[in-house]
Amino acid sequence: MITWTTYLLWLCILLVIYYAVVVVFFRVKIGSILSLKKRIAEKKAVDSVLFKEKDTTVEDQDATTMAPVHSLVDELQALVSQAGKEGMDKEGLSSSIKMLLGKYPGTKGSIYQNGITNLIEVIAEDQCDIRFSEDELNALWDE
Repeated sequence: MITWTTYLLWLCILLVIYYAVVVVFFRVKIGSILSLKKRIAEKKAVDSVLFKEKDTTVEDQDATTMAPVHSLVDELQALVSQAGKEGMDKEGLSSSIKMLLGKYPGTKGSIYQNGITNLIEVIAEDQCDIRFSEDELNALWDE
């Protein structure tokens, strides 16, 4: 025979366990939702990162100079995305980026170099959680 006291005691214990599970689940879920919103808010458009310098104007950009830059940007995004999926380390990523930049020698010293450097910094942090210092970013352009 079950008494009311026993019934209420078990009911309270089960409610405490239930709410503990709910709080733990939603704490993780809410944390992931908030971090996702934060990442979306921090994500920048590629063009805004590439062309945030004041010396890059529309008049300076024509189809012949922009085609290699767009190819480089596409390859950089694919490389960093793949590196993020594979969990590549910082040294491996920097050597891969250095080889890729070597394929486009016309961008070194051009008006696009600073923008591409900014893009590398942003996408490496976003996709791979790898942060490059300013010296490391400048070293990527050295041959």
